[in-house]
Amino acid sequence: MPPKRPIRNVFGNDDDDASTSYETQGGTPPKKPRSDAKPSVLRAGIHPLLLSEGLPYRPTEANSKASSSGVSSTYVKGRNNVPPESNPYLQASRGLAAEASSEGPKQRSMHKGFQFHKPGRHVREAEELRREQQMEELKKRIEESARKAGMQDELGGDEKRLVKQPPPDIEWWDVNLLTSKSYDDVPDTDDISSMLSRAKADNSPILLYGSDSPIDHYIQHPIPIPAPSDKGAVQPRGLMLTKHEQRKLRRQRRAAEQQDKRDRIKMGLLPPEPPKVKLSNLMRVLTSEAVSDPTKIEARVRREIAARKEAHERQNAERKLTDEQRREKVEKKKEREDEKGLYCHVYRVKHLISPRHKFKVRRNALDHGMTGVCIFHPSMALVVVEGSGKAVKAYKRLMTVRIDWTDPGAENDDKSEEEEEEVKEDANKVRPAGFKTLTTSQEDVDWSSNSCELVFEGPIRERKWEGRGFRARGVQTDQAAREALGEELQGFWDVAKRAAQSQDDGF
Repeated sequence: MPPKRPIRNVFGNDDDDASTSYETQGGTPPKKPRSDAKPSVLRAGIHPLLLSEGLPYRPTEANSKASSSGVSSTYVKGRNNVPPESNPYLQASRGLAAEASSEGPKQRSMHKGFQFHKPGRHVREAEELRREQQMEELKKRIEESARKAGMQDELGGDEKRLVKQPPPDIEWWDVNLLTSKSYDDVPDTDDISSMLSRAKADNSPILLYGSDSPIDHYIQHPIPIPAPSDKGAVQPRGLMLTKHEQRKLRRQRRAAEQQDKRDRIKMGLLPPEPPKVKLSNLMRVLTSEAVSDPTKIEARVRREIAARKEAHERQNAERKLTDEQRREKVEKKKEREDEKGLYCHVYRVKHLISPRHKFKVRRNALDHGMTGVCIFHPSMALVVVEGSGKAVKAYKRLMTVRIDWTDPGAENDDKSEEEEEEVKEDANKVRPAGFKTLTTSQEDVDWSSNSCELVFEGPIRERKWEGRGFRARGVQTDQAAREALGEELQGFWDVAKRAAQSQDDGF
């Protein structure tokens, strides 16, 4: 038996540890090819993927031999050397590339596959539709019951249901131009010339001509209404001088007055002034008299000094204003400020409970001569003030800067301070009622979130609370708050509520 030979691996190395052999597998070992035999050559072209620009082409020994046998394998960049008929697998891709490069749009298949709905989809949509209809019916019933109970604003918020009214039989601007109270007799035509010719007839329903027509050859000019800003005419401002310039002008003015007085004395129009003798210039003014009897002269000089002091104090007392005159002066000053223009400010306070806050709100309004009202609602407090530009400017700083709304203060100290100020008030002044007893909701007050917000500011033509001072009103519903503000100012309450809602929502 011939000896067993080890198996040669594919890499050409002998594997001595191999446990199998051709003999053990029952086969015969392959014959070793002769050294003089020529290897077989695969006569095929280069694969098209190797001819792309991204892959470099490196000819191998087999490719070089294939080229020598008549098959072209030379690589030329940017050109496909394989004829189309030699590779039928690329015909489809070439056709798609030709379609994409053409000017026409890309052809797409019009056949789409079926898309089936999942089971229960339409049932869920129907249930959601029924649920929405039920919710709408429930809202309508709640609004109807709230409207009957007078609580529509509390349940429905600020939104109001606007019901469109049917058109009238005749508009108010056409009442004087038609003989009837409707448009039935007016011909329905677009020809203006024919309509004007019919209007010239005697029994025409349109009163454009004739003695009964409100149209004549006179021109009616509208009554001019002055603007609120016309009252506040800007006065020309004086020249601004520095401190040095002001002192210089004062010296020049006093020197001119003194020289005029001296000239009048020289001309005999005024009596000469007695010498102003003082203890410091006694010996210089009264030389001989002071030497002869100094005690007598000193007593006389002291009497003259006391007389001059008394005259000076008497003149000051005569020029001093009384309490009534001082009050009238302040009121006239406020009236001059009001003539420049009136303004209205609206503030929303989340919690107006602290006596210190309420005292500052009403006291500053009275001191600045402002009128208005403070509405106390369980959800918030609305402060409406009106006054001059100077007054509202100071009040705005008070409400937005000076008052710390997060600090309620000591309750006992605030009450004592308030009582002392109320005692000092004038009896003839109208004291605001309700500030001590009225308040907002006192349940679970979070003072850290308490704030005051300016809701509205703008000019007004005249005061709405003239003669009523600054008062307080307590309400429980939104409708009562609107009635307290009046028909012209009730919109401020809706604006304040929307601002409060926006603040709660975090906007």
